[in-house]
Amino acid sequence: MLSFDMEEISSIMNDISLIAKIKFDLYDKDFNILHGDGSAMCSLCTLVRSCPECHRKCIESDRLGFAYSEKTAKAYTYKCHMGLTETVTPIICEDSIVGYLMIGQKLMREDFETVRKNVEKFPDEEKREEMLEALGKMKYTTVDELDAMCNLVKICSSYLQMKKLVKHRETPISVLLKNYIIEHISDDLDVKKLCREFKMSKSSLYLLSKDAFGKGITEYAEELRIEKAKELLRTAVDPISAVAEQVGYSDSNYFTKVFKKHTQVTPSVWRKANNGING
Repeated sequence: MLSFDMEEISSIMNDISLIAKIKFDLYDKDFNILHGDGSAMCSLCTLVRSCPECHRKCIESDRLGFAYSEKTAKAYTYKCHMGLTETVTPIICEDSIVGYLMIGQKLMREDFETVRKNVEKFPDEEKREEMLEALGKMKYTTVDELDAMCNLVKICSSYLQMKKLVKHRETPISVLLKNYIIEHISDDLDVKKLCREFKMSKSSLYLLSKDAFGKGITEYAEELRIEKAKELLRTAVDPISAVAEQVGYSDSNYFTKVFKKHTQVTPSVWRKANNGING
């Protein structure tokens, strides 16, 4: 389980946001927001996200950015579907990514026309006018300013690691449990089998998992299966059905359903976005 010292982290991030005047959010490794409630979101993006379809595209754009940062373990700057600039910086603890820091919604001068044309495609005429007005009020961010912001976020990420404000909390038995699941990821890992293996009751196993990983053992095992599936999709050319079997799903359709629940995209789409291999 990961432990975030949110009181100190929030204090640090609020100070940086106050001085640097940037939208600055913290996400966990599953892309759940931990710091940043959207209050710093620019007016244009608030209007864009009022449209369900556009909101979906915003989330998809962000997730692809996170996925690339996860793949490279480096900061990644990209354009959202509207043409605004955003940057994701990974937080690394014990050689694994545990979260992300994100700067969002910056307008580069050279992107103004692209953003304007995308705004003009907005279906709601009244909101489209509001969006054009909001766009006209946005300040340009220069390349040097963006680089400075990114460096500041990298420093923040390094500080969180150095001060151990984000760290693993695992008991010895939880490590054994995690390793067992990983080693038997392609097997049937039902709760009864795990209880027999670790000689504990269902309730004890649940409490152990909840304390160590923050979720029930079934949900945690599913999460590990999906992480392994991502690794296989990224590095192998096996068909989706074969990947499904390697992570314990005999039914590839059910595997696709579970994978999409965790990533919002199908295995084929995720693979294409991360290594260009068609499933």
